[in-house]
Amino acid sequence: MASSKSNIIALWMVAMFLTMTTMEGIKVVAVCNTDMKGINSQCYSAVFGNPPSQPSMQCCNLIQQADLPCLCKYKYLLYTLGVDVKKAMEIPGKCGKQNPCY
Repeated sequence: MASSKSNIIALWMVAMFLTMTTMEGIKVVAVCNTDMKGINSQCYSAVFGNPPSQPSMQCCNLIQQADLPCLCKYKYLLYTLGVDVKKAMEIPGKCGKQNPCY
């Protein structure tokens, strides 16, 4: 469970940090060869829902394909973006993914 928490923090920090809203819409910077725009849109309700929903199949597919060891380098950013780290860190485990951050 702790491993899952670290992975999702990394994913959500990078997603939130690298997604910039502009007058033209949302621009996403690629990082760690991971579809951050997809993760942000497909996994949003699993972190920010009230109550959080189970991650969708699309969310889990993106988590399974994500370069979590690379994203772990950015996990500290989640805290600064107001992401509920506990909820975010549960997603990889719910998707059957091991956490490489520990």
